[in-house]
Amino acid sequence: MEINYYRIPTTAGTDESWQNCQFTSETDLSAFTVNPLVTINGQPILRQHHVTYLTGKETCHAHHFAKHLAIQLLSARSSNPEGSCNPEGSCKVLWIDTLHGPHVCASIYHELAAHATSGSDLHFVCLDILGGQRDNVYAINRYTEALIKRLEPDLVVVDDIDHFMPFCGVTVATDFCRIVRDITNHSETAFLFIGYNHLGKKASTTGNLGKFLFLNATDVFSLSTQRDVTTVRLVNSYNMSCRPIDSLFSFTIGTDNLPHEVGAIPKRTRIDDQTLSGIINDVLEPDQPVTPDDLLQQVTQRHRQLNHQQRTDDLITQALTLNLIHPVEIEGATHYTLNPSNLSPSINNPLTLPPHPSARSAVQ
Repeated sequence: MEINYYRIPTTAGTDESWQNCQFTSETDLSAFTVNPLVTINGQPILRQHHVTYLTGKETCHAHHFAKHLAIQLLSARSSNPEGSCNPEGSCKVLWIDTLHGPHVCASIYHELAAHATSGSDLHFVCLDILGGQRDNVYAINRYTEALIKRLEPDLVVVDDIDHFMPFCGVTVATDFCRIVRDITNHSETAFLFIGYNHLGKKASTTGNLGKFLFLNATDVFSLSTQRDVTTVRLVNSYNMSCRPIDSLFSFTIGTDNLPHEVGAIPKRTRIDDQTLSGIINDVLEPDQPVTPDDLLQQVTQRHRQLNHQQRTDDLITQALTLNLIHPVEIEGATHYTLNPSNLSPSINNPLTLPPHPSARSAVQ
């Protein structure tokens, strides 16, 4: 089976290509294997022949999470030999920075290179150095494609798509998307893109390129940051078999400016110790066995009853203090009725409103 290129003419004709794109029981698909590159909590984040897209607000720390993934590959051979991309060597990463200047990019390069097994495993591109040539999107497309083919990296990171070619037209955006598709179809390279505001109410600023790449991505992860804790969630993929709760990954930024995983933040309990002690004594008998689920149900139900009773008592107390109601005994039970002495003649109610004037009284 021959896979056609989008940008390179192939020898296969239309009829032969049409036959190749049909999978049947006789088709040999053994060559189309995909190996995971980085897996977190059982969820593959980066995979060969796949495109991963990170999105969220501009403050969601997607840049730091991308560094975390790249470092996992750069240090794969020394820390995890079984996860190495190449058994004979370590993984290669091509990082393309579209936003920062050379001084910031130098810091990013040093942060990544410090974890690389070999100095040749990391190749960094700072597009800001191009200056006025930065607007030549046709040249950027051409040079990017040639660089990827020459380096044959295991991962290509573009940080970020918002500033890569934000004002390019549909033709240039389509051309780059076809470059990505040709590389993923015919090499072991994976792509990692960062683009913002694809899921929120705010409109995305990635332009045509981000719009096409987001829709064509194999896996889309959403990042949200609250109180210095960033949570990564799988929001879209062709394979959604992994439970979303299991694929969660939360991290904070450490003193090394890199992500560090944190456990789930426990929610603050709504029941104080004194109240819980009273509830346990009410719902359980001595030596009474109970399962954790039953205990939770009984405690929750009793706590709800206590809250309801407290709200009722507060309401009655307030109404009695304002002299709005007074208690009456009916069949041995206490009821409450409106206090007539609380009515004021100045209050407009059906008992004090003057009668409507009639036509006869108006003539008189």
